[in-house]
Amino acid sequence: MRIKPIRVLIIVTIFISVISLGCGIYVYNDMKEREKISLNVSKTKESLIKDEKLLIKIKSNYNSVVKTIKNTKLYINDNGKYIESGSINKDVVLELESIDKISLDNKYFKLLDSDYYVSYKDVTPTDNTINKRYLNYIEFPIEVTTKENIVYYDESFKELFTIKSSVTSKVIVNLDDYYGISLLSRLVYVKKEDVSNVVEIDSSEDMAESVPAILYHFIYLNGDIGCNDIICHSEEQIDSHFKFLADNDVFTLNTSEVLSFIKGEINLPKKSILITIDDGARAENFIPFLEKYGLNATLFLVSSWYPVSKFESSYLEIASHTHNMHTTGVCPTGQGGGINCLPESEILNDLKLSRETLNNTKAFCFPFYEYSDYSINLVKEAGFEMAFIGGSTKIKKGIDPYKIPRYPILSSFGVDYISNLVLG
Repeated sequence: MRIKPIRVLIIVTIFISVISLGCGIYVYNDMKEREKISLNVSKTKESLIKDEKLLIKIKSNYNSVVKTIKNTKLYINDNGKYIESGSINKDVVLELESIDKISLDNKYFKLLDSDYYVSYKDVTPTDNTINKRYLNYIEFPIEVTTKENIVYYDESFKELFTIKSSVTSKVIVNLDDYYGISLLSRLVYVKKEDVSNVVEIDSSEDMAESVPAILYHFIYLNGDIGCNDIICHSEEQIDSHFKFLADNDVFTLNTSEVLSFIKGEINLPKKSILITIDDGARAENFIPFLEKYGLNATLFLVSSWYPVSKFESSYLEIASHTHNMHTTGVCPTGQGGGINCLPESEILNDLKLSRETLNNTKAFCFPFYEYSDYSINLVKEAGFEMAFIGGSTKIKKGIDPYKIPRYPILSSFGVDYISNLVLG
């Protein structure tokens, strides 16, 4: 049977149309698949770039020490979920736990020696440090538990952070209205009214019943013109004394710690000492030895004699030895320091000027170790909270903080003398 040409044409046309449609569908699907792949590749690229930028940001915000950039939240990790557990103020310095290799999983940084975290977004690296001197103190045999949602303060009683849950800790500092405890790897203070429970605990730690304060005057380095006075010190003498203190892990105090010890606010280790230097002449020569051995000392400076900048060191505290009353023969008794007989207004002006010059120091030292009820009252009125004399006895809790004794060190005193004071 012959097929008519028209039928053949129709069949061919239908066949071609089906083939074309199939090809079109294939091409369309292929294009769509390619578009999808391309889109996925693009999204993957964008995601990788986004992750890379995020990782860079996390790394740039991480450091062993950071500072909060705003009032922010504290978190705890509950099975991988970070739950708000408190708040922390702006500009608070924090120490972080070390991270071997930072990844995208480190969006929250764990605070050192704690269970708390901060977001990487809320902190920035800082060169500031946290005062760790409290680690040398001997804890009180007291354990306290705080209430919930309590504010914790720094040493100036400025708010640091708030913790939602209660905290149990041993007491490091015991003030009239506050307990000092270790929290978030720092010494913080909590109001006693915010403590729900106080428990006495056993303690076997030895603590100092008394501590010595020693007094140096003038150090003469090798090559200097010699000094035969009994209060002149050779380089070898200072080096041997300071080396002994460092080798024996003696805690070298500052004046505020001495005052806290006298008040019974802190307990000190048995091996503790306050190093003092009087006047200011050649006092800068002590600094390399303090820094060499990592020891702290206090310079009682006659503030009109030398600029404070001459004695800049993180190891040297500057306190007052009057502004310009370290002169003999002004008063009729002893060596005649003017603080014992000059008019009240003249003495107060001198003392207040000295405090202002020396960053409002609270520590004072009487010239020539000479004092009276008259001078003590004026020292108090000028704003000083403590004053040092001579006396060659140790500092004990409860003594008069305006008659703190010291041991003058003479040029002939060797290491044995220091050893007997500290270890005897």
